[in-house]
Amino acid sequence: MPGTVNYADWKFSWSIPDLQGGGLVVSKADFRGTRVLYRGSQPFVLVPYHSDSPTFKDGLGAQCGGLPYTALKPSAPNVPSWNLPPGSIAANDNQAVVVENAASTFTDPAKAIVWAKFQVGNYQYIHRWEFHADGAIHAEVGLGGQLLGVLGPDGIIGGRGHVHNFYFRLDFDIVTAAGNLVQRFGHKGNAMGDDKLTDIKVEAKETVNLQEFTTWRVINKTLLNRDVPRSYELIPCTEGAADGTYSTGDVWVVRYKGPAEYGQDVGPDPNLPGKCTDHVLGANYVNGESVDGQDVVVWYCLRGHHFPRHLSEEKKVLPYHFIGFHMEPRDFLDDTPRNLYPTTPPSP
Repeated sequence: MPGTVNYADWKFSWSIPDLQGGGLVVSKADFRGTRVLYRGSQPFVLVPYHSDSPTFKDGLGAQCGGLPYTALKPSAPNVPSWNLPPGSIAANDNQAVVVENAASTFTDPAKAIVWAKFQVGNYQYIHRWEFHADGAIHAEVGLGGQLLGVLGPDGIIGGRGHVHNFYFRLDFDIVTAAGNLVQRFGHKGNAMGDDKLTDIKVEAKETVNLQEFTTWRVINKTLLNRDVPRSYELIPCTEGAADGTYSTGDVWVVRYKGPAEYGQDVGPDPNLPGKCTDHVLGANYVNGESVDGQDVVVWYCLRGHHFPRHLSEEKKVLPYHFIGFHMEPRDFLDDTPRNLYPTTPPSP
């Protein structure tokens, strides 16, 4: 059964809607009583291997030889599925999900953490969300398990490189479900006024420009007697760029359509038979609708390239390796949050 967390000035719910499906979901996340995120999830991952074979889609609507995320008990060892001991697979949400309430330290605010472990054949993925008392949200994926049994360039099993493209679906409801707008931030130069915010008024696919320090923020357009709108900023932290074939963008801004756009229909590209790509996000989800003052959904792709250490540290198994990104409040609060750290006197 789903659960609820109320800690570090956050209140949110968690669930695994399908124990063999799209993984951990956080929902109705409110910071200091105000809605931020209606639903956040990491429903699928696209994994193209070098030489273009295989090109798995794991998770919700698994295709191209991929498998759904199968929920494990947190005590399950870091091994491929065929080595799991009996009783490792979770029978319900409560067996799978771990909730940790971490107290503040002299440098870190208190945080509520929720995470779950999933098996995908030889691989394991961990979904972890952290909600901090300063308002920040950190979303992470952990990678573990055993290398795939395919030849690498050295002719040795397990040594073929590959890319993990993790797609996060972020249904923001900043203050309210309606009345939201996504803006792109770009640092255009060092002159005064060169930092620009550009409204994204129509559904669009976006890419990061590192020279411009690209971020995106989701605002509520109602100022409510303030000089600036309340918003949350998505700060990309990916390890690499889209390859243009299997993964073609970094962010997709779309209008909310509910379960019709949870990612289960992402699959083989008509132009690349049998190869799973993200073409559906651009072809079907970005279809010209207005996202100006609407209920918006942001898809974000977090990437990691795996250059295997198959002759050394990863010979038996890949120790858990985490990658993630951040969402931070921007003008969401009216003042600096107080008493974040147990200093004497309190700071700030």
